[in-house]
Amino acid sequence: MRLLLVLSAVAIAQDFSVPADEVSKLREAVKPLTAKAAAVSKHALAPDVAVYEKAVQNLVKYPDEFYTADYIKHANAALAEGLQRAEALSKGASPWTKQTGRVARAYRSRIDDSVQPYRLNIPKSYDGSKPVRLDVVLHGRNARLTEASFLALDKKPYEQDWMELEVMGRGNNAYRWAGETDVFEALAAVTSQYNIDKDRIVLRGFSMGGAGAWHIGLHHPSRWAGIEAGAGFTETMLYAKRMSPPAWERAAMRIYDAVDYAPNIVNTPTVGYGGEIDPQLKASVNIKEALEFEKVRPNAIFLVGPQTPHRWHPDSKKESEAFLTKNLPRRTPERFHFVTFTPRYGQVWNWKIAALQNMYGRAELSGTSDIVTTKNIAELELDAPRAVTIDGQSLKGAAFVKQMNRWEVRGGKPAVRKRAGLQGPIDDAFMDRFLVVADGEDASLTAFTANFEKYFRGAVRRTTSKALAKSDIAESHLVLFGTPSTNKTMERVIKNLPVRWTASEIEIKGQKFDALTHRLALIQPNPLNPSKYVVLNAGHSFGVDDLKGTNALLYPRWGDWAVIETVTGKVKAAGFFDEGWR
Repeated sequence: MRLLLVLSAVAIAQDFSVPADEVSKLREAVKPLTAKAAAVSKHALAPDVAVYEKAVQNLVKYPDEFYTADYIKHANAALAEGLQRAEALSKGASPWTKQTGRVARAYRSRIDDSVQPYRLNIPKSYDGSKPVRLDVVLHGRNARLTEASFLALDKKPYEQDWMELEVMGRGNNAYRWAGETDVFEALAAVTSQYNIDKDRIVLRGFSMGGAGAWHIGLHHPSRWAGIEAGAGFTETMLYAKRMSPPAWERAAMRIYDAVDYAPNIVNTPTVGYGGEIDPQLKASVNIKEALEFEKVRPNAIFLVGPQTPHRWHPDSKKESEAFLTKNLPRRTPERFHFVTFTPRYGQVWNWKIAALQNMYGRAELSGTSDIVTTKNIAELELDAPRAVTIDGQSLKGAAFVKQMNRWEVRGGKPAVRKRAGLQGPIDDAFMDRFLVVADGEDASLTAFTANFEKYFRGAVRRTTSKALAKSDIAESHLVLFGTPSTNKTMERVIKNLPVRWTASEIEIKGQKFDALTHRLALIQPNPLNPSKYVVLNAGHSFGVDDLKGTNALLYPRWGDWAVIETVTGKVKAAGFFDEGWR
């Protein structure tokens, strides 16, 4: 199986300077493609054209991303392919959708309406008449990755008898935040357009992709028929050398530290791999040791490539493939065991952990499709109403809540509490559709926009309080920049948030700060639509240095709220709201 290029370096020095006239040529050359892409923009397949226009526009926007002369070739190839597809689509044709071999496709993301690319490797035998196996392949870190280079397809013939989906993951973020959403949006695009056997979807990755496979595999174990994770990392403090984080950072590391979710491996056949002389062998060793500590015996193998550095040993790869193939198709286990630390990751088979009693404490759900026991769980949901037994109680319904140590069917409107998809921290808002509302310019907004567009390959949607529509409030998390006196939407919501903010003072959790020299960042259910977030004065809580560094650094820095010195950017206080958002 072909894996994407893996580069372990944190950064790559610029060794090529693109001539200014080449950028100018591309700026002019892309205009016809822009016009043709706009002309077919209403077509369902429009993203397959628009992604080529985006690839060239981003090279024009970021000339530092011409890492070698080949990137000029990539840009010109993207222009040619985009124009060819636009012309075909204008005539009602889309020949690339019938191609086998290596094909580039795209979808439009619900997060920000941006077009995002993915690549398919399609066996020659595929004709859509019967469902096929699909391997979802997560690439390693590649500091020279751009849309144009990603769309430049490998010319080698594809010889497997299954289909592969290679996701870009919005760059180098270890498939976190919008990068995680990208995996599932790309998968949804493929399963809607090709005949995929949903019980033969395998998740694979190496290096950063291995970290992503451990993360997405163990957080969503019942989605996959098998998991193959090579190298990578599975915890934060040692790998990223953050040994003494503040309490609010340490709690939030529970979100992504895959080693904490190691017991979930019992739900899915899994391969862990590392080369004998590769430091990243530690990733699978961590998982194996956690399983031994908890006395968990999964259907898994842990392979070590003899005297092998940061790559697959061919014998190990053969053994891995044989194991995964033997365990197809996906099977619902007679009994399952599932662990989580946040309702963001609470789905296992037909059950969903909708809320915890204690956020970032270990929650457990064990049992069968009808009978379960729980630990640290406040609400459960099912995929359909049925008779079940929870902690020895017989109930019938689709949603259940624990009250005074007794389970009951949840009726009516759910209580306001931290629940799946609405549990924080601040960074969580950027995994789904969001809209910035700003009534003026703001330095923190400028920085967030620049970072999100370059490092998450996205588009920051923006409006003003005056132009904010009811549909915006209904469909999007609102991200408000400014103060209650400079942002009319913030003025509307602030009175219903657990904070006092006047012209002279900010007060939160009993602490007071000078409003002239500090800004407040926080996340809460939106008082204008409690099914969505409202965020004040924040994009991602990690910064550009973290985005340029190891992707293990992309964990939450502020929890649910933070007070920050305006001039220095220093965090003066930060933390979490309780399980009831108080």
